[in-house]
Amino acid sequence: MFKTSSATQFRFMSVLALSALATVGCGHEATATRVRFADFDHGALKGYDGSRPLIIEFQPGERLPVNLEVSGQGFELAPQHPPLELVATEHCFVRVGSDGFHFSRDGMHFDKPRKRGTFRIGIWSRAGQHARLDVVLVGPHD
Repeated sequence: MFKTSSATQFRFMSVLALSALATVGCGHEATATRVRFADFDHGALKGYDGSRPLIIEFQPGERLPVNLEVSGQGFELAPQHPPLELVATEHCFVRVGSDGFHFSRDGMHFDKPRKRGTFRIGIWSRAGQHARLDVVLVGPHD
């Protein structure tokens, strides 16, 4: 199983945010930087400044830790920062650039998906069962 340190998780999220912000507004994008997710802990992003798009290659079974934070007036998440992971279910690529995040199965064609992603949040309740908060994210897909 692939594990990452919290420092690596922070660097990864920082690089993704920097990549998305740094390339916004560019008339054209330079050649993308390609990196395997498995190489993140081995300095694969050293020197990457976010000025170019980033293409990340994932292998089936690789795990990407997810940081979930919820807080606000009157509520907090318990436990804080629950251990969650996205697991790659197939060999795939994610491109981060000024036009957002794009998925590819071959690492070359990052076409726009046929169906856009969705986000839903709401309170679910049924008689005789505890109410719950549903937060549902569905990524773009074919």
